Amino acid sequence: MGTKTINPVTPALTGAAVTKTATGGSTGTILVAATTTQNILDFSKLAIVIENLATTASIVATIKKGVAFSEIGQGDAAAITILAGTTRIIGGASFESARFQNATDKVEIGITSTATAYVYAIMGPGNQLN
Repeated sequence: MGTKTINPVTPALTGAAVTKTATGGSTGTILVAATTTQNILDFSKLAIVIENLATTASIVATIKKGVAFSEIGQGDAAAITILAGTTRIIGGASFESARFQNATDKVEIGITSTATAYVYAIMGPGNQLN
């Protein structure tokens, strides 16, 4: 798979088309980067979705550490196992930018598996300065 970059979709009232990026069933890295219009990744509104399409193989995803100090702690997040035929959503209160945003303002996700997965990101709309 190598490295693939995805951009979060910001849904509008009319809906938004989601482009799912396939991992191709190999180990690699997914980078989540804001679009020019979004300007920044707003972690309070960001959700990363990983869908495991396999019928038998699991996927292991690890959110890699960023470069800034974090109150919660430094280091990669605990590995997340996505069982065959299931979907996991990554986000929430402990998904803090200080811990996980890298020097180029992206989130890096390490994917380890022989299973094919779809990965995409959604970022809620709203004023990102609040």
